[in-house]
Amino acid sequence: MRRFLLFAVVYVALMGCSSETEERLSAIKVEVVQTDAGYQLMRGGEPYYIKGAGMAIDDIEAFAAHGGNSIRNWSTTADYQNAQDLLDSAHANGVTVALCLPMQAERWGFDYDDPEAVAAQLADFREQVLKYRDHPALLVWIIGNELNHNYTNPRVFDAVNDVAKMIHELDPNHPATTTLSGFEDDVIVEIQARAPALDFVSFQAYGGLFGLPKNIVASGFDAPFMVTEWGTLGYWDMEQTAWGAPTELTSSEKADVIMRGYRDVIATLEKQLIGSYVFFWGQKQERTPTWFGLLTENGETTEAVDVMHYIWNGTWPANRSPRVESILLDGKGYKENVSLVAGETYEATFTVSDREDDPLQYRWEIKPESVATQTGGDFEESISSFDGLAANDTAATATITAPGPGQYRLFAYAYDDHGHAAHANIPFLVKGEIEVDFVKQSPDDLMAGEVMAVAYSGFRKGQHPDRGKGAVNPSEDEILEDLEILVAHDFNLIRLYDAGENTRDTLELIRKNNLPVKVLLGIWLDAEFSNHEGCPWLDEPIPDEQLAANALKNVAELQRGIELAKRFDDIVVAVNVGNEALVEWNDHMVPLEKVISYVRQVKAAIDQPVTVADNYEWWIQDGAPLAVEVDFLGIHTYPAWEDKTIDEAIPYTVENMQGVSTALPGKPVAILEAGWATVAIEFGDRASESNQARYFRELAEWAAENHITVFFFEAFDEPWKGDPDNPLGAEKHWGLFNVDRTPKQVIQVLPAAIH
Repeated sequence: MRRFLLFAVVYVALMGCSSETEERLSAIKVEVVQTDAGYQLMRGGEPYYIKGAGMAIDDIEAFAAHGGNSIRNWSTTADYQNAQDLLDSAHANGVTVALCLPMQAERWGFDYDDPEAVAAQLADFREQVLKYRDHPALLVWIIGNELNHNYTNPRVFDAVNDVAKMIHELDPNHPATTTLSGFEDDVIVEIQARAPALDFVSFQAYGGLFGLPKNIVASGFDAPFMVTEWGTLGYWDMEQTAWGAPTELTSSEKADVIMRGYRDVIATLEKQLIGSYVFFWGQKQERTPTWFGLLTENGETTEAVDVMHYIWNGTWPANRSPRVESILLDGKGYKENVSLVAGETYEATFTVSDREDDPLQYRWEIKPESVATQTGGDFEESISSFDGLAANDTAATATITAPGPGQYRLFAYAYDDHGHAAHANIPFLVKGEIEVDFVKQSPDDLMAGEVMAVAYSGFRKGQHPDRGKGAVNPSEDEILEDLEILVAHDFNLIRLYDAGENTRDTLELIRKNNLPVKVLLGIWLDAEFSNHEGCPWLDEPIPDEQLAANALKNVAELQRGIELAKRFDDIVVAVNVGNEALVEWNDHMVPLEKVISYVRQVKAAIDQPVTVADNYEWWIQDGAPLAVEVDFLGIHTYPAWEDKTIDEAIPYTVENMQGVSTALPGKPVAILEAGWATVAIEFGDRASESNQARYFRELAEWAAENHITVFFFEAFDEPWKGDPDNPLGAEKHWGLFNVDRTPKQVIQVLPAAIH
């Protein structure tokens, strides 16, 4: 019915039957003026005092009921929010909108040195301005959001200026601004020089808000401005646990910070401040699902909304939100480095009060600690909760069973019967040993002294190894670029898979450029036995003549590998003979006795340690004859391929390694492949960048503790692998970097994980 009525109103307006509806379709002029008292925002010729909040999903009716009169958004084109509907809803509730044109940030890969891309973006924004310029709810245009965040190219502000000029050309009724992350003198100077068409600049600050007045005075900045995001302390402002997890204020502590931020900062800046928007009227995942939202995921309001109600109205709401007194796990608070033992039970207590003595209901949940590395509020995937770890989870006191070893966070919620909520959380660490014997190795067992290494194969789009018609190898410049990327991210040990031309070029470039890179050299073995009955994708036997030719190729490959190991003995620290040539499902099977013969030949010819790379299960069941021949065991383990969740991944990997150690005691081990795909139709939601980052970090922690070298699979995505008609196939998406060499989330956890 409501939608029908809206259609009816629009129809009447279009027919010109009512001066009232005609007014609804007319722009209301907004401008910034300077008075004796300072700068003032004027709307329709009258002073306009913003009572604002950032909002992404339409909750305008409830927002207006609390006294808010203006919202800001972050995009005119987002799938989650229709800008036209938002403007219409705002106008119907007496609310204005600071409408944001979604200008691309440099950190997302946009190149402001590309004139065609910049011109195309400007053309898109021109259409948006024409579409919304006459809407009466429109207050100001925001050009991009925090474009200075991690930026290096100041030409972004030239583009901002062009957008501002275009807005003034098409829309004389609304001013234009852009938002900056923090208050930085050099950025302000840059933007004032490059974007003079802006009507004012806007700042976004959280913990930094409390230093804003001092910074303004010190810089001599005397222009009008808005604060388009402010609120609680950010995760970057907070103390961290001993294992690096940020501690989070309770919902009540956040409300107190917001009150103090308004009273001590926002209210004191009236001479230059022409408006402010608290962040965030809604809920979003950013490190946690509760960090910045004034509302919960289900729409309940927290004490921060009570505070904004008071700020906007001068009175408190009739019914107040519950107030958090404390949250304890095992008798400790959220700043006390809570450490638990896997499988043990602990008491958790959430102490909450309610001013009206409303009855309270409680909810507890445990989530893995976030491994997100996004900045600037960029999208983060939500994190699923564990089931069955909290007993009595609808009461103020619950019994928590610690999950397996790892980093976690316990969340507690309390709800009254008026749509209000309180929340708090505690990060905690679980330590524990899986009950299988694993003898910690000596640091001397680390290959080249490295814990986290990487498998490297540099084939880019359109390139591939020899698949029967010759290889298309990367150029020397491309290989050098890859190596420099890896060195820049502290990867000083790489695995190469064959002894061909591409490998030779890589070794030569390492030496020529004096790169601090060591190599596990591969010797590739092709099929000498037709495994068509064991391999799922071999539809028919491999011809005998092909097998005979492969045997000759393998002998030649063996000699190339020996020659490279000798020639580059300062770079090659170990040699691997064959890759998954023994496991039952492979398509390039070599009989065990032949592999042993090849290992003996290589060992007799070179000084470096020699191994064979194969699946952990093969080593456990069939590896004894080969184990006595090699210098160390090269293990592959992939929990994702065996239907394990990210929560099961590390325990399963450790179990695999412990199984090998138990079956073949006394022999050093190295993980020559372990990884997690970021895109995979085979894995569904289990494939993600956040899961890859978590697996890397947790595997690195375990490997460092046990002195095991791990070659994470792999450095870069390789589109040549797998089904060419399936771009979402797992084989293509194991890289720490995308195929275009842009980093994935995991790169942000590398320094701490590697060292």
